[in-house]
Amino acid sequence: MSQACPSVAEIGGPTVFKLYPSRICSVLLFAVHFLATLIVFLLPLTVLVKAAFAVLLAGSLAYYFRRDAWLSLSSSPVAIRIEGINITLFSRAGSEVYGQYQVTAWTPVLTILNVLPQGEKRTRSVVIFPDSMDTERFRELRMLLKWGG
Repeated sequence: MSQACPSVAEIGGPTVFKLYPSRICSVLLFAVHFLATLIVFLLPLTVLVKAAFAVLLAGSLAYYFRRDAWLSLSSSPVAIRIEGINITLFSRAGSEVYGQYQVTAWTPVLTILNVLPQGEKRTRSVVIFPDSMDTERFRELRMLLKWGG
């Protein structure tokens, strides 16, 4: 049973950005997985190996759809708060992950934040497309990341 995500008003602050499911991300994920599956079936492999790769790619597609495109996993980020180089990720389950971020890319069509949670060695990527948030808020996020607030 998934809990309701925290509202921006509950989280507070002008540097809070609420995330929504993304159709652009869904289309891109499907296209990449479809092409990978097509390439596997064009390779000179046995039918069993091709089927195994197809199953793995289908599982990957389902996982990334739920995590990044639909934001339906309990660990999916539904809001972010940025304060300097510090970031808080708010998950669908209501948990909060604190850490520091590094911008990998920010363009008019895509923003990727690599987040290093406190006390961990592995980073977590948050992929944000323009349809992941309100148009004005997406512009504000890009400006905040470009100019550092």
